Amino acid sequence: MSQTQATPPPLLPRQLAVLSSIAVVIGLLAGLAASVFIRVEHDLTDFLWETVPEWLGAESAPGWWVFVVLLTGALAVYGALQLPGKGGHAPLTGFAFDIGPRQIGSVFLASLATLSIGAVLGPEAPLIAIGTAVGAAAIRKKDSPLQRVMMVAGGVAAIGAIFGNPLITSMLLLEMAVVAGGAVASMSVLLPGLAAMASSYVLQIGIADWSGLGTAKLTIDGLPTYESLTVVDLLMAIPVAIVVGMLAIGTRVLGERVQRFGKVRPLPTILVAATAVAGLAVGARALTGEEIDTVVFSGQGSMGVYLELTSMSTVLVLLVAKTLAYSASLGGGFRGGPIFPIIAVGVLVAVLASLLVDGTSSAGLAATATAAATAAAIRFPFMGVLLAVLLIGPSGSSIVVLAILGAIIGLIMRLALDRFDPTSAASKIAPEVKK
Repeated sequence: MSQTQATPPPLLPRQLAVLSSIAVVIGLLAGLAASVFIRVEHDLTDFLWETVPEWLGAESAPGWWVFVVLLTGALAVYGALQLPGKGGHAPLTGFAFDIGPRQIGSVFLASLATLSIGAVLGPEAPLIAIGTAVGAAAIRKKDSPLQRVMMVAGGVAAIGAIFGNPLITSMLLLEMAVVAGGAVASMSVLLPGLAAMASSYVLQIGIADWSGLGTAKLTIDGLPTYESLTVVDLLMAIPVAIVVGMLAIGTRVLGERVQRFGKVRPLPTILVAATAVAGLAVGARALTGEEIDTVVFSGQGSMGVYLELTSMSTVLVLLVAKTLAYSASLGGGFRGGPIFPIIAVGVLVAVLASLLVDGTSSAGLAATATAAATAAAIRFPFMGVLLAVLLIGPSGSSIVVLAILGAIIGLIMRLALDRFDPTSAASKIAPEVKK
């Protein structure tokens, strides 16, 4: 979105109250739709990776089954991309709040196949698309200012179902407003978005005797206590943030090259990408003995496992495999979000650094890596700090300083890339919102 668009004129308090009331309903609908998507995706994932291997008499997915699932799923994604909407925006495009009801079918199918088969992408982008489609469907007057506002409200409400905390979604909305400029940086957009987030969160946590639909748990269990900031952690945070920033940028550049090839030969590209992800996962398991999901999937559920690793060779193998699998998934034609996989890569870097240098804290460096990865991947440093605090923060409040340091370094590196290659900065942050 252009930052030169005019800021909408301020609304009267009565008008803001009406917009916010409508957004409450949109938030409930978007949160419900997001919860349905998450439930279907979880059930399909369990069927493919747990139920079927049990039927086969295996304790975990056999290597050949990993290839079968990923290749079959890649064909399903390719089929969804042929439908109206073409599966929505590719993960390298960034966050988009412009998916309407006509496109959501292909987005739902492509994202569902992507996430359930283990491609290394997250659920945040399809959830935003689901929410924006709800907002557009509820306000049927196409391209009206009200519809655009409710698409943003629905998008931020839906993504809250995976972040599990409206504070993160609030920060996402605020940083989106900074990037998008006057068209979003207005109370006529921000206040309805806030109302939609609140109603969606009530749907997740429940009210009174109703326990709600359940909410994502955005913390890592079993972290060592981080009692106080140390000099060695401050010093190590700098190279960790630089390495994570380089990996975030490198995976993006590699993914863009794969994507360019995929525009010419989409079917071979997505099949090769699926084969690469499967091969990396099976190979990493053979070398390390770790479960297959330490490489496949977004990595959100594996971060606790990473932080408990004590073998440098194991961490290094998983780091290489996860990074390459993420690049293949980014550019190969799959559909999903870019945040959690690069955070998982960053946590692996932090663990490796803590094993290499005695006296460093894996928890503290993981906070640095989380913020650096988020800032370098999507250019949202404050959201990166908040993610680090919520993921790693229970181990101690001192990690905030390390997270801020990581976010600053990660953002500077990403801005340097964007200046060198302006096309890398292209992303549709939000639909146009104007009077």
